[in-house]
Amino acid sequence: MRFFVFTLAICLSFSVFGQDDAAPDYLMSQDFPDSVKTLPLVLLDRSETTFGELLESHKGKKLVIDFWASWCKDCLVGLPSLNKLKKKTAKKNVDYVFISVDKEDKKWRSAIFRHGMLGENYRIEVGWKNTLCNYIGLDWIPRYIVIDEGGRIILPKAITASDKQLFKLLMK
Repeated sequence: MRFFVFTLAICLSFSVFGQDDAAPDYLMSQDFPDSVKTLPLVLLDRSETTFGELLESHKGKKLVIDFWASWCKDCLVGLPSLNKLKKKTAKKNVDYVFISVDKEDKKWRSAIFRHGMLGENYRIEVGWKNTLCNYIGLDWIPRYIVIDEGGRIILPKAITASDKQLFKLLMK
């Protein structure tokens, strides 16, 4: 019984405190490697693109990427805050995209329509374990990162859309 309680306490501490880990230092000092840029992404129309093509299509604008999943309660609860942020930054040169780590296509699609997640939606078919998530040190969702007009990360980690630093960067 003691072992069970101890094991449960350890597991809970990792799930609660994982969100407090800092993003890797290298994220703001280098471009995305080719291994990340070639990661395939699935769109709602079932076509495919790559993460590099996604970045290229938003060059010249700041880009907020929301990493989420249909099974993530915090992700869904945070949508109203994200929608407020989108409204506040509507006149700025900012695009928003959603990248899901859902493995199940039907659940991903259902969540998008059920929660009115308007905009560009992508899914990483292999789920959480992939070159992009590993590269950015994805340890919690939701996770927001901001990419500048040239394609470099300027905010490697925000865990809420109401993060003051996120808003400040987007208003510049």
